[in-house]
Amino acid sequence: MKKISTMLFFLISIAGLAQPGFNVDVLPTNIGGKAEFKRVFEQELIYPESALKEKIAKKVTINFIVMKDSTVSQVKISGSGSSAIDAEAMRLFKLFQWVPAIKDRMYVNANWSETFNFDPGKYSKICRERGFQKFNYLADSKIDSSGIIYKNPEQLPMYQKGNYALQDFIKENLEYPKQAQLSNIQGTVVLRFVVEPSGLITNIGIEKTVGGGCEQEAIRVLEMIKWYPGKNDDKLVRVQMSFPFYFILNDEFKDNSGGEQK
Repeated sequence: MKKISTMLFFLISIAGLAQPGFNVDVLPTNIGGKAEFKRVFEQELIYPESALKEKIAKKVTINFIVMKDSTVSQVKISGSGSSAIDAEAMRLFKLFQWVPAIKDRMYVNANWSETFNFDPGKYSKICRERGFQKFNYLADSKIDSSGIIYKNPEQLPMYQKGNYALQDFIKENLEYPKQAQLSNIQGTVVLRFVVEPSGLITNIGIEKTVGGGCEQEAIRVLEMIKWYPGKNDDKLVRVQMSFPFYFILNDEFKDNSGGEQK
């Protein structure tokens, strides 16, 4: 009886842990998918100086479980042999938010893995395209290193030229997608993202969609916006935001500056 009970417990435990590509309907993913994973990796990567100097190229794989509540557990790193590269891979990994796997229309726990490719030959190009080698934090500011994402910090992120100027910036840069025009599509796209202590944004995801290419255009413009980071307890912190982009036909324009925290 004891053996049967032990085996039953084992089977129940396995049933609660979906295996990617095996018994889930939708695989887990980072918010924004592969394109956002690549964008954030290239935006946030700070190649360890020692590894860069020695031209060390490594791939680091991190295995983990994406829980049904979007948290992660049992994080294990397949070491690269370079402690500095491993540490940077883990720092990058902690930036990402996750969407759980789906089985029978319900979120379930699932094993997953992500690989970070450290290539010193590509790093100079990455730095050139993004315009910096190290993050440009606000002068004389303390940085919250806890990784906590705030939803209601003491001070919200703000467009660098002021929130009143944000309306004009979006109006000047937002282009109505031709597909949406031809299909008479209009409405509001709402994007969700995190403003990092550097003022850069990560984890761009779509909360509300209308189609016709409007989501892609909203993301393009969002990536152009320069932010002052949020603050809490006099420290620069990560802040969760949601932001609406309005697509109105017939040359009508609605104030696109009404971003809000979430």
